[in-house]
Amino acid sequence: MQQDIQLINQVFEIGQKIEQEQLAAKFERNFNKIYTLFEEEGLHCINPLGEKYSESRTDCEASIVGEGGRNMKITKVIKPIVYRQQQGQMVLIQKGIVIVE
Repeated sequence: MQQDIQLINQVFEIGQKIEQEQLAAKFERNFNKIYTLFEEEGLHCINPLGEKYSESRTDCEASIVGEGGRNMKITKVIKPIVYRQQQGQMVLIQKGIVIVE
């Protein structure tokens, strides 16, 4: 399972770098296919970019930039949230590592 998480993190990081270089449209189909393969294996990868953040959120570990407040949003994702489907339930196997502003 640890290798699966490492593989997801590497694919996610490559995707982030491709987005920064504005090449994401060229590889979108390939990344969708890879993430579909992960889902077929029971692994669900979630990119929480742009979502609201509160300190009660348990699926992310956040570094807060500036002052905390009510309207905090996730502005950067270093590692995605990963769930594994086990016995019909989703089990958190990796918390997302995020930057919040």
